[in-house]
Amino acid sequence: MAPVAKGGRRAVSAWSVEGLASHLEHFRLGPIDLALTPGEVVAVLGSSGAGKTTLLRSLAGFLPADAGRIVRDGTDVTDRPPEKRGLGYVPQGLGLFPHRTVERNVSYPLDVRGRTDAPARSRELLERFGLLPLARRYPARLSGGELQRVALARALAAEPELVLWDEPWQALDVDARHTLGEVIDELRESASVPVVLVTHDPGLAFSHADSLLVLRAGRPLYVGAPMSLLDAPVDAFTARFVGYENVYDRSILDAAPPGSFAAWLAARAGPGGVAVSRPAVRATPVTPAAWDGIVRSARPTPEGLVLTLRVGGLDLSARTPPPVTTPLPTVGERVSFVIEEMNVRPLGAGPALAGGAR
Repeated sequence: MAPVAKGGRRAVSAWSVEGLASHLEHFRLGPIDLALTPGEVVAVLGSSGAGKTTLLRSLAGFLPADAGRIVRDGTDVTDRPPEKRGLGYVPQGLGLFPHRTVERNVSYPLDVRGRTDAPARSRELLERFGLLPLARRYPARLSGGELQRVALARALAAEPELVLWDEPWQALDVDARHTLGEVIDELRESASVPVVLVTHDPGLAFSHADSLLVLRAGRPLYVGAPMSLLDAPVDAFTARFVGYENVYDRSILDAAPPGSFAAWLAARAGPGGVAVSRPAVRATPVTPAAWDGIVRSARPTPEGLVLTLRVGGLDLSARTPPPVTTPLPTVGERVSFVIEEMNVRPLGAGPALAGGAR
């Protein structure tokens, strides 16, 4: 049970991860350093196999640490079993009991501890997450978003001091994602519990996370604020994750003929290539001061008309800013665009750790 501060209020905990390393068969994770303050949401990013779920399982105690420490309020909990760490874990599969109703799933952590307040506490959580009308349903009759809310309510039933959440957005529709985002914000504001979550969803990471941890092959590439990562993506995966649609490998650029657009990018690329913000397409005819390309496709968005251009041997995503006026560029038409130097980001210049410093 979580500690209680003077005056009867539940105390909140600060956690630190110091040089944590672990392994699973031939995969090695770490060393990882994190500071988790009360109410902070940390999103863990990385391509498949980067070690995201392995990190959560190591924090939870399902995988033993090979090195480093996990510290809660100054107390080393690295060697404690999962049930003694004071945390709640929501795995990808959610782990709900199919033979128990929503209410009995939520009450399970309280029942096994013999809590006499189990019914009242369960009802409080059901109401908090909008689950009271579903209390007597079984998991098979719930939507994906409802299942996620039940799993989170169950994780919070025992009043954890840290929540670990693996892919909360997975396989949810737009409305369920929005509702779950509200749940995360409410959790942070009302419970002040630090949350570490794994996600492939950039909208979740940038809308609800206070800091990001980017992993590649078990090693941290970046730890810090989302805005710093947006300004300086550390590799091609991260650049695409944060929204850059124009990401080019160094090998492709280096093979370009002199004077071409690709060669211009190569001169500004890092060892891992380059990421480019969408340039604005000019409404004026092609001029010597601009690059030009042939329209391959055009689609309207709230941010304007997004075009795919063929520029030499490269495809480039560009846009015409709103309001979109007629006549619209047509497929096969040649248009011109300008790219500002400040919108070209070199990739692979080195890891960005400790708040995004490169």
